[in-house]
Amino acid sequence: MRTSKENIEHPGIIDKIESNRIWVSIQPQSACGNCHSKSYCGMAEVAEKIVEVQNFHPDRKYEPGQEVTISLKKSLGYRALFLGYLLPFLLVLSTLILSLQLTQNEAFSALVSVLIIVPYYWLLYTKRELIKSSFRFYIKQ
Repeated sequence: MRTSKENIEHPGIIDKIESNRIWVSIQPQSACGNCHSKSYCGMAEVAEKIVEVQNFHPDRKYEPGQEVTISLKKSLGYRALFLGYLLPFLLVLSTLILSLQLTQNEAFSALVSVLIIVPYYWLLYTKRELIKSSFRFYIKQ
């Protein structure tokens, strides 16, 4: 993975092509490739990801198996982190604090703060097409 001031880039291989959509397989790489503790750490695990890319360059010809570099605006990466990690954390924390203040019952407060995640991720799931449309990957040439 390379980052510039404005974009995050990943090398990938075109998996399949349908009309103006291209699916690219990427291998996320962690920064701990040379770390002596990587066998104990879950961060060292690498899973293949398939990313859908809109083909905004119909004049360029792509084929399955072709190596490409995909790019995403860095601001969208931060938005994804916010929606997937920071906002749910803040939701759990604020729910825990508020329910502790209101009920003074730690077990109930813990249960409510953990259960608040279910409707949050359900809402994200139901709005996935809207969210997906705002995250645009590009093939960089």
